Amino acid sequence: MSHDLDELDLELLALLREDGRAAVTRLAEQLHLSRSAVHQRLATLAERGVLTGFVPSVDPSRLGTGVAAFVLLSGGPGGRLEYEPLRAQLAALPHVEMASLVTGEADVLLLVRAGDLDELRRFLLEDLQQVTQLRSTLTLLVLDEVIRRPFLLPGE
Repeated sequence: MSHDLDELDLELLALLREDGRAAVTRLAEQLHLSRSAVHQRLATLAERGVLTGFVPSVDPSRLGTGVAAFVLLSGGPGGRLEYEPLRAQLAALPHVEMASLVTGEADVLLLVRAGDLDELRRFLLEDLQQVTQLRSTLTLLVLDEVIRRPFLLPGE
């Protein structure tokens, strides 16, 4: 089992993935455990850093950010990026939902959300141009989010 999680821990996480606001009483009923046992498992998962918080799941289109794109960034001269200054610059950008250092031809992968194509264009041609050390970008417009999960459990 991954990180010493047992089957009940995984079932509890699966139930929380379906409904992060589920009452402890309901979770206890579904897991055939007492409320105190579920409370203890939740506390243990939090203490061990498996559960890092509870956040709402939202539909970006209902927030007015229904246009999504993946943007690949490649490093500047010599292909070397200074990651700490880059992290700070990326964190300051609007519209960036996720930024990841990656392997391969690109150095960084961004998930960007905007209200419309004009807003995305402004991000790409104005905001992103403020980031130093960039040699090139490649933008992939998301046509449809086929699968969007908040997290995966081991074996999924």
